[in-house]
Amino acid sequence: MSTEWTNWYAEEDPTTWVLATKLRERAEAHPDREYLRYGDGGWVTYGEMNARANHIANGLIANGTQQGESVSVMLPNCEEFLQVWFGILKAGAVMSSINTAYKGDFLTWTINLVEARTLFISEAFLDRLDFIRAELPLLQRVVVVRTGSPQGPDPSLPWQELTALMAAPDTEPHVEYSWTDDARIMFTSGTTGRSKGVIKQNAADYFSARGSLEYMSKARGVAADQLHGETWFSCLPLFHSNAQVLCAYPALLAGGRVAYVERFSGTRFWQQAIDMGATMFNGIGAMLYFLWNQPPSELDRAHSVHSVLAAPAPKDIYFEFEERFGVKLTEGYGLTETGVCTVMDPTQPVRLGSCGKANPGYEVTIVEPGTDRPVPPETPGEIVVDMKIPNIVMRAYYGMPEKTAEDFRNLKLHTGDLGRMDADGYVYFMDRVKDYIRRRGENVSSMEVERQIAGHPNVRECSVIGVKADEGASSEDEIMVVLVAEGDAPDPEALTYWMAERMPYFMVPRYIRVVAALPKTPTERVRKTELRGEGITADTWDRDVAGVEVRR
Repeated sequence: MSTEWTNWYAEEDPTTWVLATKLRERAEAHPDREYLRYGDGGWVTYGEMNARANHIANGLIANGTQQGESVSVMLPNCEEFLQVWFGILKAGAVMSSINTAYKGDFLTWTINLVEARTLFISEAFLDRLDFIRAELPLLQRVVVVRTGSPQGPDPSLPWQELTALMAAPDTEPHVEYSWTDDARIMFTSGTTGRSKGVIKQNAADYFSARGSLEYMSKARGVAADQLHGETWFSCLPLFHSNAQVLCAYPALLAGGRVAYVERFSGTRFWQQAIDMGATMFNGIGAMLYFLWNQPPSELDRAHSVHSVLAAPAPKDIYFEFEERFGVKLTEGYGLTETGVCTVMDPTQPVRLGSCGKANPGYEVTIVEPGTDRPVPPETPGEIVVDMKIPNIVMRAYYGMPEKTAEDFRNLKLHTGDLGRMDADGYVYFMDRVKDYIRRRGENVSSMEVERQIAGHPNVRECSVIGVKADEGASSEDEIMVVLVAEGDAPDPEALTYWMAERMPYFMVPRYIRVVAALPKTPTERVRKTELRGEGITADTWDRDVAGVEVRR
């Protein structure tokens, strides 16, 4: 195969980049071919999936769902998730998936922001809906998906079971689809404020899925149109883009299979992969470390997985992971707003720590934060993304025109991520721009400091922030670590010496604070803005006050 990324999109008609159309075509061509399996269930064929999606689409249309209307979905990983997603799109509507950890104000916000009149929800979450019912003035219909919970629906809500929609005809809906139509609204984690609803068009989702086929086929050593024998496997939540457009959708385009389990389990993962016949999966850094830390067993190589897309890949055990499990790692970088916009070419030598070069279709640059001036190679700056072809990056943040304009200033998507690019165009993610610390003339990545401190046996988790040591805007940042202890809290002085042995002197935190728990979003991301707001508290240990010196 060629060692260069191909501009595959130049040979395709973008007006066909519509999931609903691709599903119908696949079902017509291979109605009996296996497509989806969830857990211990049987395989659902392409023909069955298309018919189920048509049932739901026609049921929604009969209930008054309009083309372009947002429909909220709050479901765990389950067989029904894909048919609900596909059915919403076949009705010409827009799926707005909700994190299953959301409750209270977080849940109210996600439903009201997108002006949803219809909500698909598992009965397991109905008690959360009951709690906020009075705060949902636009919600008119609740479709309950039975997932084994004894919870029943609130009788005050207009509700119906999914089985009622499935009674609608399974004929193709009379809906015209455009590649520029909105397809999904995906919510960001909300680490710095309210979760933002990212609007993705049909074209953006297709481009992500088709691009996934490109780099996975290169890892496999075959052409993208030869992946119909592959089985994508995912234990990631289906309410996220990864499990949707980087698993279900590329499998559909390839005519392959996709298999899901409820959630990640380090002890059961490889047996599940074997049972599902998995040949490839997408992982996140923490997940791969959990697999690595499992005791070696005969399952390590008893599976059929050959390729793993990791974001980020574990750079300290990269080659050891490949050797132990017999897989090829491929690393990429992207956001909900962009899709995977850089990837490490699996046919080229790995550059550890890099998330690869820009994918075809994207232009990725590093600029000076605040001015957008390009910076020289190896210089830290903000990662910004531009489209070489239209409609493959998010259209807007739903209901947030000011935030949309801010992040699209100078007509490029500003990621808020700090990175650098080497002379060959390889991108290295460093931190969030707001989390990067400038201390005494040195640039410090909070993530790198956290990674080191997390290795201490008495540290369960930690967060590193920059704080002002003195009053006034001219005061320089000092480094603070806020940690949750594992067992007995580490002695601050001993911990300082431990850190000094493992990192440069300028990275060693001056301040150490032990807390019972870190403030987090419902997606388990630390709210660093809250920690910075609290600043240096009365229970914070200060090494300067304690007279502890860190040698250069």
